[in-house]
Amino acid sequence: MGARTMSLIVSPVELVVLTATFLISLGLCVLCLRRAGWLSRGHMVTDLSARQALHTRPTPRVGGIAIIFAFAFGSFALHTELSADLIWALLAGCIVFCVGFREDLARDVSPKIRLLAAFASAVLAVILSGTVVRDIGVWPIDAGLTFGGIAIFITLLWSAGTCHALNLIDGLNGLAAGYTISAALGLFMVARVAGEQDIQILSLVLIFAILGFLILNWPFGLIFMGDAGAYAIGHILAWMCIILTVRNPDVVGIAILLILFWPVADTIFSIIRRKIGHKPPGQPDRLHFHHLVARGLNIVLRDRVGKTAINSLASLTLMPFYAVPIISGVVFWDKPGLAFGALCVFTVLFIGIYVMGKAYFSNRLFMRTDRNNEAATTSPSS
Repeated sequence: MGARTMSLIVSPVELVVLTATFLISLGLCVLCLRRAGWLSRGHMVTDLSARQALHTRPTPRVGGIAIIFAFAFGSFALHTELSADLIWALLAGCIVFCVGFREDLARDVSPKIRLLAAFASAVLAVILSGTVVRDIGVWPIDAGLTFGGIAIFITLLWSAGTCHALNLIDGLNGLAAGYTISAALGLFMVARVAGEQDIQILSLVLIFAILGFLILNWPFGLIFMGDAGAYAIGHILAWMCIILTVRNPDVVGIAILLILFWPVADTIFSIIRRKIGHKPPGQPDRLHFHHLVARGLNIVLRDRVGKTAINSLASLTLMPFYAVPIISGVVFWDKPGLAFGALCVFTVLFIGIYVMGKAYFSNRLFMRTDRNNEAATTSPSS
């Protein structure tokens, strides 16, 4: 595909499709809320006691299904403007979507199985699209990517890792949705200067599909994204990023990784701190960055604000944290040195702010309050 275009204006047909995508997403979310009888209330009640849960009332976690169906509609309606490699790569995400859907309904799919499903979708995407990462703009890594096995491994890790990472940040009203909209907008801007029309279109379709869900997810948390949505959206973001970098040598892979920085950084850091604490890497806890921010706000505001308000306020507080790396990725889209430098700076800041924040609030009975409120955190998914 790759038709060169610098216009921000969508055609009338595209505008109609985007509007319909938004309305379908919103309508399906409303339908899920009004016809929630097909969902197990027992599961929703059990979610409240999850170690990582931040919400306070039984809530359906099937909003991601509405998002993906709306996204599928928009993609199909505009399929003549999409390239075959992108279509096949995204269709491969059906595996992880179905496994996530099963978990949202039955709560009987382990994190390990979900991660394996993410890798299965990645393998299928590589086979169907014929796309693997060959260059990210960092010389030692690029040297390794000249070997086919390493290139395939990095591609699979990029895809499955993004799926799992997006699921882990689905912990506050509006956090995963707000991040996804920001990341898709960043991809739209890079695709615009790179002349990749189909990635521009799909970025907009994803934004409008998320917006329909966001209206009900933030600020009141009436519906959650769930595993089906988080994993599938992670797959979509990952493969738009991968194909964008593979098609365009001028687009620096490390800059595109800046767009994915927040969920990936939180995931890697969570694995490291669990290893240091001698805990299983997949064990849920309430020590993700967004948990720290939510608890910190509660302490600073001296418990004068309800948990739902704290939940939604924490999402707003986190916006600059994930938006600045995305903006940097857009600005440094063709500058490998600056992009790598920015990645290093943001990594140090992420770890430093987390460690200092946790130490600060620990001195103010953060850990004791955390134990006393074991069942109090927002998405039951990470």
